[in-house]
Amino acid sequence: MAPSADSPPVDDVAHDAAAKLAAAKGLLRRAKLLQSELEHFAGHLNDVYRDYHQHLSTYTHVSMTSDVRAEVESLERALLDLQSAEPLASHRAQSTNLPFLEPVWEMAKRSRDIVRLRCAVSAGPFKKQILAPGTRIVRTQGESQPSRSSSFIVDVVADGGRSWYKVSSMTNKRVLFDLAKEAIFCGDSDDDEAEQSAQDYDDIPLVKLARGLACAAKGHRIQTRCPNAFLALPRITEGEHPEVDKVLNACRQLGVNLLCDDALPPAPPLSDNLLRTMAPSLKANFSEVFNVDTSLLVALASDFSHTKVVKQPWFSHSHNDHTVLESEQPMLSLVYPLIGNHKLVCTREAADIYFHIVDTLATEAEKARAYLILRPDTGKSQEQRVKELRLLSIHEVPSDLQLPIRIVDMNENNCQDCFTDSIKQKLENVLNPGRSVFSYGWASGLTTITCNSVVIRQLEKDLEQLPTLGNLSWPSIWAFPTSRPFVGLPKGTRKRIRKHIGDCSVTCTCGITELYGHQSNVTILSPNSGVE
Repeated sequence: MAPSADSPPVDDVAHDAAAKLAAAKGLLRRAKLLQSELEHFAGHLNDVYRDYHQHLSTYTHVSMTSDVRAEVESLERALLDLQSAEPLASHRAQSTNLPFLEPVWEMAKRSRDIVRLRCAVSAGPFKKQILAPGTRIVRTQGESQPSRSSSFIVDVVADGGRSWYKVSSMTNKRVLFDLAKEAIFCGDSDDDEAEQSAQDYDDIPLVKLARGLACAAKGHRIQTRCPNAFLALPRITEGEHPEVDKVLNACRQLGVNLLCDDALPPAPPLSDNLLRTMAPSLKANFSEVFNVDTSLLVALASDFSHTKVVKQPWFSHSHNDHTVLESEQPMLSLVYPLIGNHKLVCTREAADIYFHIVDTLATEAEKARAYLILRPDTGKSQEQRVKELRLLSIHEVPSDLQLPIRIVDMNENNCQDCFTDSIKQKLENVLNPGRSVFSYGWASGLTTITCNSVVIRQLEKDLEQLPTLGNLSWPSIWAFPTSRPFVGLPKGTRKRIRKHIGDCSVTCTCGITELYGHQSNVTILSPNSGVE
């Protein structure tokens, strides 16, 4: 049977099918390249966030990775259907979301210190500002709780959370179409020179997008300020059409920074150096001297950290949990590599509380380690301390571990004069010895290392309530993802500490000796012992 006059020639049909197949293969190659680069980024994030107090590496890229994976799978199916001549396969390949995802990734490659990709945040309405994802003292996901009815997708959260980028695939032609559809664009008129506000363009999709970005950013707070909102428009050229430029100006009036095609340099190729810019090491700005919190002092001397502790009938649930945690990941495998050969200090208040805990709860081995780590007046050299600590541990103790930890005054060199009254008031919310530890580290510009992430989260919230920190940078703190208490002794055998009140150097006048002097498990201290 001869082909009808209306039917395209067989060669044209075959050529068209081959072209569609080649186009689908090209899209799939691009999608797989994007997926491969994302996998490299994910691997780098795993290294950056290893041993951090929260497992944030997956959160950073999971939404973007999921979107790209879905596109790859969709294009693979479309390619198979094209090869089997399925009629709708070409349409599915052409409707891919890849032309949007690629510019998002390009924006990510232009960015520094990425917090999240394709991050859903709350769109309001807001009763008060909420914490945005990003870094204050430590990196967190913030307080945003997006819902189906109130959410906004920020494509790239960068600069530690201070910059939000939304990418749009809108074109000049599409903006003109939207203007005509809403009967706003009427060609040449006498009003062309008149100023128009964002309200005049309320129904234009690009302005709606800018308004959503601006409102979401204004409802969030990062380091005492709202995130800077950027709308990236890689397919829009400014200065090409006056009516489009008016829409762009309406977006700017909402408080959004615009990045049109001429303001966007080509995305750099992925490399190790670029990855270190996109996600720099969290340890890059550590100080040369570390300020050590009481929680870490305890972990450094604990039997849990240095021996294989066997569960005992008198152990609490917490003791049993730490026995399991230590078997899964030894605490010192996190601590020693981080400390390295950094010099170590701790405040007098932290040391006093530490020795109080040691004398009250610790086993004899824990006491011995505690004195090697911190007590400065034994006349032992650094080498001797390391050698003796090795005898009390099943783990290798680094030869360059800087012992003893030096005890300092929390206001050394009047360092705390840098704090405003409002900052001092917020620090008052932190109980001692934590207050002395964190305020000294911050005021001295030292990195504080701790196991106490609860206090850090509260301090972050308190400081975010301030209008500004002035010229101060945010505190540098590293929080380990776990802690280790002392194994200690059963409750009935623990030594108890009591302290004289007033001047009892000659004769006890406060009654402490009469009350506790006959009890063998009670140690009575003088008022000037330094133990609170």
